[in-house]
This record gives sequence, C-alpha cells and structure tokens, in this order.
Amino acid sequence: VEEQAERAVIPPVERPPVVRVLVLEPCPAVRVRIPSAFFVAEGPGLEPLERLDSGGEFVVRRAGGGLAFRGSGTDLRGAPAMSIHCPGSGHIYINGKPYRGDFTFRAAQDGVIVINDIEIDDYLKGVLPAEIGYLRPDQYEAYLVQAIASRSYSLSKLEEKRMEMYDLRATIMDQVYRGVQGEHPDASRAVDETRGLVAFFEGAPARTFYSSCCGGHTADIRVGWPWKPPAAFLQGVRDTKDGEKGRSFCHRSPHFRWRVHWSGRTLERILEKTLPRELGVKPAAIGTLEDIVVRGVSPSGRVEAMEFVTDRGRHVVVGDRIRWVLLPQQGSDAILKSTLFKIDVTKSGGRVSAVNLVGGGNGHGIGMCQTGAIRMAEKGYSCEEILAHYYPGTRIVRYYP
Repeated sequence: VEEQAERAVIPPVERPPVVRVLVLEPCPAVRVRIPSAFFVAEGPGLEPLERLDSGGEFVVRRAGGGLAFRGSGTDLRGAPAMSIHCPGSGHIYINGKPYRGDFTFRAAQDGVIVINDIEIDDYLKGVLPAEIGYLRPDQYEAYLVQAIASRSYSLSKLEEKRMEMYDLRATIMDQVYRGVQGEHPDASRAVDETRGLVAFFEGAPARTFYSSCCGGHTADIRVGWPWKPPAAFLQGVRDTKDGEKGRSFCHRSPHFRWRVHWSGRTLERILEKTLPRELGVKPAAIGTLEDIVVRGVSPSGRVEAMEFVTDRGRHVVVGDRIRWVLLPQQGSDAILKSTLFKIDVTKSGGRVSAVNLVGGGNGHGIGMCQTGAIRMAEKGYSCEEILAHYYPGTRIVRYYP
C-alpha cells in the first residue's frame, strides 16, 4: 500500500477530514449525556456561547423556531442549530449510546435532527463491523479493503454535500454506523493501519460502492443505477481471477442462489402498493396483472427494466428499483435480493397466475462484492489486489497524515 501511495500525485490535505453523519431523523426529544466539560455554540465551528464545566444529562427539544437545551441545572435556548464540543477524549451519549466526536442539533418541523461531527477514521471504526461483519484472522485483509472502500466512499460525498446539513446517513442509505458500540478491535486496527489511504479515480476520491454478494458478476452502474453518474471503474467484473477455475469468489454465500415464488393474486396485491409508491401513479391505475415483460438483460445477467402489463395500463420500472417493487413477501418491507434473476411467468384466463424467480446475489451488486473480498483474503490475495479487482483503474493515495 505504501509503495502505491508514494507513486500518487494527488496533493494531500493537512489533517483528517471531518464528516457530518445524520444519526437521528427528526424526533420530539433527544437525551444527551456528557461526562466531562463541554462547550455549546450556535452551530459547528462557531464561537462557543457557554462552557459547562461539569457535564451532565440534558434533553434537547424544539422550542419555537429554535432549540431548548435543558438539564443538570442548565436551561439554554438557542438558534435553530446548537453544537456541543468536548475538548477531551470522552464520549457523548445520545439516547444512551456512546459516540466519538462532537454533535450538532438542528430544529426541524417534526422535532430535532441529530448530526455527529466526527473525524473520518473515528467514524469508520463504527462502520466496519456493521458493514462487513466480524472477520477471522485469515480474513483480516478484507478489513483493510473495507476500510479503504468505506473511507473513499465517505470522502467522495463531501463536495456534493457541502451545502447540505449532513454528508452521510448512518443507515444502509450510505453506510451503517453504530458509534462506539459498533466498534471491534480488529476492525479498528484495520482503520488505523490504512489511515489516510483513499482510492482515487480521475483526480477525486472514488465513489466506491459495495454490496454483500454479487452472485458471480458485479453490476454495471449504468444498468443498476442509470440515474447516477457513470464511472469506468464501476462497469462490472466477473467475480473470479485467472487460475481460479471459473468459480466465483462469493459462491459460498447463502445468497449466491435463491428462489422466489408468487401466486398471481399475491403479486397483484404487492404491486398495488409498490408501483404507486415507486412510479407516483394511483393505486386504481394498477388493476389486473396480465403479463410481466423483461426489457433488457445486462452482460452480467441483471434485468435492466421490467414492464408490468395490467388491464389498466403498462408500468415500467428500471434498474435496481425493481427490487423495491418485487417484494418477496406480502406484508413485509424486505426488498428483492437482487436484479440478477431469470423469471418464469405463468398465465391463465388472460391474467398472471404464478411467477417464479431464480436469482443470485444480495444487494445492488455495484462495486466490491464483500463476500468475494472475504474469500479473496482467505485465499491470500492482498488488499491492493482485491481493490484492483473490484475497482479497476483506481489508485490508492495517502490523502492525509
């Protein structure tokens, strides 16, 4: 890694970047416990309004157009944003959960938004175990890979989100982040050992997407997410290497192959909810399901678009959004595992009577296959080799000290 970093010509920054992570959506009240002295300001980076020497327990609520910060003998009313900064190394507890870094609270229409302002590597320590799991010693190289991929993804968002309230969500919408409770010593060591190392592409941090299991071939971003900017390093690769006898690295995953079955009536009831939500049409526009037509299959085997033909119209869903429409079970919000599938539609009396899918993989499939990366680590591939396999054309740069 060091040798590759030395060849890079990307100018480094002087200190680790800070990311703003949305940890709580608007909620009526937030419980805060601060064990040590801290400062309160009207926003991150602003001059402190007050120093509280003893810490304590507080509740933050919306008050009029601003916020109220009450507890431990303190009653502060502030602007629509209030930030707390602890000069020491103690944790801040939000609704009982410990976090590193500082916090910003913002008034919203439905309550209080909570944002963790935290150095990138401290953030990553709360991300890795949640995203790739708890790995064995022989899988450790995959922790290094995940640290660089998660760091690169995070930094690729900063410019795009510069004028917004936060950079990242603490959920699967970006990366699952659980604060101090989500940390593990081995994962934290991987973050420290890769400190400052970032995958770059065309002079900027690469948007290094990843998913659980690709099913044998990673996806082309132009197929999975045609509404997102394309990138040459995200055009999909076979999940194997020369000399591996063609067997996919992720073939041991329980999600490598799977099946789903619906009766026609069950799928109709699912589509009555999901198609209006996805396409913005009225439920009455769905009607009786007469056919399902695949409109294109990518070289990786993923369905590019699906047309749902009903007696009241035709409805087309593209790319990865198909997973949000074809829910495997009625009454559940769990989405379809992937768009890597073959479909068999049975019709009777002019309507769909049964649908069967045989599919593979779990997730959008774009970028790194985490199960494949773990297997590559087991087989002795290096961090650099794994990154080059899933993100071809990127370079590893030491971006900060």
